[in-house]
Amino acid sequence: MSKTVILDNGHGGLINGVYQTAGKRSPMYSKGVLFEGMFNRCVINRIKEELDRLSIPYYHISPEDRDVSLGARVTRSNNIFRDNNDTWILSIHANAGGGKGVEGFTTVGDTGSDPIGEVILTNLEKDLRGQRMRFDKSDGDKDKEFNYYILRKPKMSAFLLECGFMDNISDYNNLWDRDYLDVLVKSLVKSIVHVYNK
Repeated sequence: MSKTVILDNGHGGLINGVYQTAGKRSPMYSKGVLFEGMFNRCVINRIKEELDRLSIPYYHISPEDRDVSLGARVTRSNNIFRDNNDTWILSIHANAGGGKGVEGFTTVGDTGSDPIGEVILTNLEKDLRGQRMRFDKSDGDKDKEFNYYILRKPKMSAFLLECGFMDNISDYNNLWDRDYLDVLVKSLVKSIVHVYNK
């Protein structure tokens, strides 16, 4: 049976020009401050538009501009799972902390999230040419493993993608760049469709 994606944009957006989440933003570089929640919503909204065009179903657990708590997002996911257990979560983020590149996370151990993460990261590696990919291949696949709340608490498989580092000037420029976002979104949609049709 098809696996339907549950889309999650982490952190708050902008309401009347006011960012809804403390921190979670870039330094003041040449294009201005990049608010992570704003970026996450941009990516998710563009994914939704492409899936609508393709008539591929999805759920969206954090459509509000306010900052929806992790607990609420997990509760919403698990309520969806109660009615449709052929679902999985894609949580979109932008990173910070002095690194560079794209990385994806599943929970620790061998789980149903691993093959989904492998599809996503393999496609991104092909499609985002020139972008550094931060893989951990020590266990035979590309994802990193960490028990983030949005990964370990839902009842379904979940994958968290960090699309670049807001505090790295090269990644920061990518995160603002329309062409980069076009490629990123098309690659993610390709992976979502693959998982849905598998």
